[in-house]
Formats: sequence, C-alpha cells, structure tokens
Amino acid sequence: NSRQNSTWWLRNGRFLRLKTVEMGYTFPNKWFKPVPFNSVRLYFTGQNLLTFSAFKLWDPEMGGNGLAYPLQRVYNVGLNITF
Repeated sequence: NSRQNSTWWLRNGRFLRLKTVEMGYTFPNKWFKPVPFNSVRLYFTGQNLLTFSAFKLWDPEMGGNGLAYPLQRVYNVGLNITF
C-alpha cells in the first residue's frame, strides 16, 4: 500500500508576494533657496513586505520541510542631498 499514488501530503502552494517597493519624493528647489542644495530627495525602500498565502506553516517560497531561515523583511529610509 505504500507505493500507491496519493495526494495526502500535497498542500496548496499558491502565494502572492510584494517583493520590492521603492517610493521617493524630490522636494521643490524653492523650499531650499537659503541653503546651497541642488536637490533634496527623501525615499523609502522595502523588500519582502507582504505575502498572501493559504499555507501558514512556513514561507511558501522555501518549499521542502521549512528548516531553512525564513526570508527577512528589510526597510530602508534615506535622504539624498545634492550640492
């Protein structure tokens, strides 16, 4: 009986992931007239922010038995100033 094909161990592996996001805003130059800046830009980047999946035991992208390190969420906020 152990050689019979079975779907007993199969799970739904469908998922949707928001992998990478970058948002930024360049401020108008008229806001910084007293200061000698050419441009000022504020930005945010994020990786692995959201995962939608019916499978809740471990990250669906890992596959296998889930014994690897899970994906990390990464957030970055920065300011670019050009003189």
